Amino acid sequence: MRWLILFVAFTLAHRTVDAATLTLESAAMGATGQAIGPSVSATNYVGWRFKVNATTAVTEVGGHLGAITGNLFAAIISLTALDAMPQGAPFTDGTVKASTSFTPPSPSAEFRTPLSISLAPGSYALIFGSGKFNAAGTAMAAIDGQANIAPTTQSSYVFWRQTLPNVFNWTVGTSNNIRFVVVGSEIAGPTDFNIDGKVDANDVPVWKAGFGGSAPAGIANGDANADGKVDGADFLAWQRSLPAASISAPAAGVVPEPSSATLVFFTLLAACQRVLVSRRRTTCG
Repeated sequence: MRWLILFVAFTLAHRTVDAATLTLESAAMGATGQAIGPSVSATNYVGWRFKVNATTAVTEVGGHLGAITGNLFAAIISLTALDAMPQGAPFTDGTVKASTSFTPPSPSAEFRTPLSISLAPGSYALIFGSGKFNAAGTAMAAIDGQANIAPTTQSSYVFWRQTLPNVFNWTVGTSNNIRFVVVGSEIAGPTDFNIDGKVDANDVPVWKAGFGGSAPAGIANGDANADGKVDGADFLAWQRSLPAASISAPAAGVVPEPSSATLVFFTLLAACQRVLVSRRRTTCG
């Protein structure tokens, strides 16, 4: 019990320091209020292929679109290589890493929408479309005055569209200069909860704050195994991923792998805190 108390005291005394934000962009931002550009709909997806060189925690995506009707989806899919086409018609099971729906601005403008996913080093595509993932709208992708940002070229853009009557395929380079944005941070792995590029004691307060909560799970909330909840299994994953130097250093307060009793302790601790807060609110009320 003594090591546990020292460990908790040590971790809570450290301030969280976020890693630098990483922003990937396909093209420069052009003038807002544009009315001409490739359509985005259930029969015409627009996408951009990009690469990450280190494990990256994506927090939001965006670009320059103009709404026509309803909402769209944004999806990040995995690719076998940076010059590879998306697999499937339109997507193969397992290639969709994350998706969300959003309403584009009107008239056309820069936008961001939350999308949380940890990407391993590799190649991916950010796709905007409709007809899937609870999206049923249409929009326009602005292209005027939007020079590509290296290494993006016209061949970096992919499109799911009708190529023959009732025949749909992925094509490349059909249009150009579409603005896509991916925002996140390079991290040390799925247990780098505070996204500072290191797995260390500073990650524990994030796990503790997210433990048993109703907030959407994700690395930034302490969900290491991507099962949609923050629990003892995530703490165990964090402890196992600590660098060897941290485990052996007495100053870090890190100890041998916690037993089930330790995880129960954290569960009871969180429950007690919720009860105390509830009682205080009742008394004050």
